[in-house]
Amino acid sequence: MSIGQKVFGKTLFEKMMEWTFYGHFVAGSDQVAIQPKIIRLREFGVKAILDYSVEEDLSQDEATQAEME
Repeated sequence: MSIGQKVFGKTLFEKMMEWTFYGHFVAGSDQVAIQPKIIRLREFGVKAILDYSVEEDLSQDEATQAEME
């Protein structure tokens, strides 16, 4: 991902992710952004499952320490 950001720039890279892999699994980045997708799903009788996920880059040592805590 860091190479993609360096090659395409952060904004273009984010748009490319949104239009491809990321956009397939993620409805949006905030409540306002997900509303159109939730409405579209409801039109077809599909309910949404919202899963809040936060990721952080940690070194192996930091991850091990956080897991032990």
